[in-house]
Amino acid sequence: MARLKNGALGGFSGKVGSVVGYSLRNKDFIKGLPKPSSKPPTLKQLASRARFKFFNEWRNPLTEFFSVSFKNQTATHSAQNAAHHYNKDIIIGEYPDYGINYEKIIISSGNLPPVTDLKMEMTEHGNLRLSWEPNLTGSAKATDLLAVLVCYIGSNTELTGTLNGAERGDGHHDFVIAYRPAGTTVAVYATFLSNDRNRACNSQYMGKISF
Repeated sequence: MARLKNGALGGFSGKVGSVVGYSLRNKDFIKGLPKPSSKPPTLKQLASRARFKFFNEWRNPLTEFFSVSFKNQTATHSAQNAAHHYNKDIIIGEYPDYGINYEKIIISSGNLPPVTDLKMEMTEHGNLRLSWEPNLTGSAKATDLLAVLVCYIGSNTELTGTLNGAERGDGHHDFVIAYRPAGTTVAVYATFLSNDRNRACNSQYMGKISF
């Protein structure tokens, strides 16, 4: 059963026969239901499905993170669609052996002025210390917040991070990483978001660190 949203001449939501109606960003759309195929999938189709599944296994744990870090993109995309768009090329390898190009991961994109001289090092306690020059130009504010994402190499779903790190004006932040066995390697990403999350910098790949 479908529901008319604005009378007989308005759009509808739900299923009518072989057509589905839905609304996205105050615009109404309809699409036909997919027709099941009795043909076995081709190798290309299997590869495409496996690649998509691999990508979603990486992205799904980051749903809440990306809903904030890509909030500034929601005028034209949903935050999750923006995350997909900016990271669509991170999957490498051939079916069925896929991997991730960690250098290509993007955790935000926008026109908020970046900090300068952003650096990362390990402290004597085994934590990550990020330091920077605030660069308070244009729309940048001292209250902009650092966001950090850490991906564990070799695990498609093991991730950690923060969306509420130090303020831009602080100039440094110590990020605590839970103990990991020797030989663990992580890839680190950093960005800055306005306090209301409506603006973002282009994120920066900080590199890999081994424990």
